[in-house]
Amino acid sequence: MKIKGKSQDGIKLTDIVKTILQLPNVEAKKGSRHSILLKYCGQPAYAYAGLCAVGQSTSYRRHIVPWLKRVTGYDANRINSAFNNGYW
Repeated sequence: MKIKGKSQDGIKLTDIVKTILQLPNVEAKKGSRHSILLKYCGQPAYAYAGLCAVGQSTSYRRHIVPWLKRVTGYDANRINSAFNNGYW
């Protein structure tokens, strides 16, 4: 899924979505206010995960990492290394 632009942190949105979609039970759909809405369809590790909006106003550190922590139970170091490597 190709998305133009970068997050507030300067990370390409395409790279964010491509890496997250490698996780099982994660779906992406078009949003009206944000480019993409990510939804976790499985049993979350900690709490109800809800949706994660990904757009140019999204901050990787403040929005995406906490959502992935709730969904997967991974710590921030594992999440960051997955984004640096491009795979989980």
